Amino acid sequence: MKKRNWVTMLFALTLAVSLAGCAKGESKSAEGGASDGEQKPVEISIGTMTYGESPSSDLDSITQLNEELNVKLDIDFYPINSYKEKVNALLASKSLPDVILIEDIQDPAFSTATEQGAFWDLTPYIKDYPNLAAYPENAYENTKFLGKTFGIPRVRPLDGHESLMIRQDWLDQVGLKAPATMDELYQVLEAFTKNDPDQNGKNDTYGMVQASVSGYLMSMFGAGTTWKEQADGTLLPYWMTDEAKTALEFWSKAYADGLITPDLPVMKSSQVKEMIIQGKAGVAIANVNEAFMFGQELKKIHPEAELKAFEIPAAPDGKKYHEQAYGSYGVFLVNKLTVDEAKLKKILEVYNATADEEGYNLVTYGLKDVDYTLSEDGSIVQTDEGKKKAYGTATTAQWISGYFNKYQRAEAPDMPAEVKEYNYKLIDAITNSSVVNPAAGLPVTEAWMERGGDWQKKFVDMYTNVLIGKSSLADWDAFIAGLQADANFQQHLKDTADSYKSK
Repeated sequence: MKKRNWVTMLFALTLAVSLAGCAKGESKSAEGGASDGEQKPVEISIGTMTYGESPSSDLDSITQLNEELNVKLDIDFYPINSYKEKVNALLASKSLPDVILIEDIQDPAFSTATEQGAFWDLTPYIKDYPNLAAYPENAYENTKFLGKTFGIPRVRPLDGHESLMIRQDWLDQVGLKAPATMDELYQVLEAFTKNDPDQNGKNDTYGMVQASVSGYLMSMFGAGTTWKEQADGTLLPYWMTDEAKTALEFWSKAYADGLITPDLPVMKSSQVKEMIIQGKAGVAIANVNEAFMFGQELKKIHPEAELKAFEIPAAPDGKKYHEQAYGSYGVFLVNKLTVDEAKLKKILEVYNATADEEGYNLVTYGLKDVDYTLSEDGSIVQTDEGKKKAYGTATTAQWISGYFNKYQRAEAPDMPAEVKEYNYKLIDAITNSSVVNPAAGLPVTEAWMERGGDWQKKFVDMYTNVLIGKSSLADWDAFIAGLQADANFQQHLKDTADSYKSK
């Protein structure tokens, strides 16, 4: 991708629109209406992910927003398991919708396109939209690119996304308590694998289900949240720390002993849920509220089952480490190839309208007293009609940026008050050991933009191969030594450290 490609297309599109308007002798209003005063709905295309089925664009909630804001929303939901591939294909073909959700603006493909002018710089505009402007400061700081706000943060709480989801009834069956240390975690995984926790007389359970490799597996050992500050004030990627190697030793042994689902390298995130619901695994890393949500479905198959969320066990140094989130999960970028300033403002109006509790509930759960009701304690209770239409946090909520709620990951529709109270206290406890990413919001280095994709792939491949036993810890040491000898990678570390010191 070359810079002139994006710039040429921007110029050509602008010129074509201008000439078309002059040729027809028409004057368009800011909302896209004709000169006779009629305001035609502004058509806005949005691409996002879904963790479940794809909702329809003609839901009553969308119809209401279309009428209230004079827009015509066209939302495409792409399955989570193939989302990155789909979005990368759209980017490569330069056929992105007006608004696209990306998980990481630092991704080399998108950081390159952003630097080359493919997306709107929202920095001057956000202040004019009160609900968006009210997001926590770190939600914007942690998602900046080159010091500017290019995306609308898909705002999320800081904690509650990382907990240990465990079959409590299995713990009771094997006579163990929730693990407080890594040694105790190993004992639980071993008992869940080898001691027939479901009492069916078969050797058909695993201690843990895990979809591909995850930074959590290392960060819980104290490796840091993406980066770790060193004693001299410099930063080191978490996977280059001594704690990361300690984590690899733990997890590679657990995998070799058969305590983790064997198809970890190719397992999709949706399959984690399936394995838990089917009663095939007893531990997973998940959102706090997913213990209740998965548990509801698990009980349909195994009525005696009980899923519960717990803190991550203490690392070998005696401390607990939870990754603190960025205050967002992904950002919505606005396509500068297809959107002029007037349409940009209309898009921001839509996202502002859905960034408070009322707007969020409308999009996520549908019409009140039709698709959902409110219980006495204010909890959302979805109706059968709402569920039938595929409303929910895993589906319809995925196209909006949402509103900030510290305990969002503690709550779920139909959740009993006592479960919610437990979850609130759990998130408060997790907050006490929540570790920030010290490099969040720093500019992407030139070296990373050029070679980051290759470095990341090599890391993930080596991480995976060591964990599953295809490569050795000696191979891991050689990989780290190679990075330490790579002048380009060392320049990446230096530039990151310099940015951190001047932050």
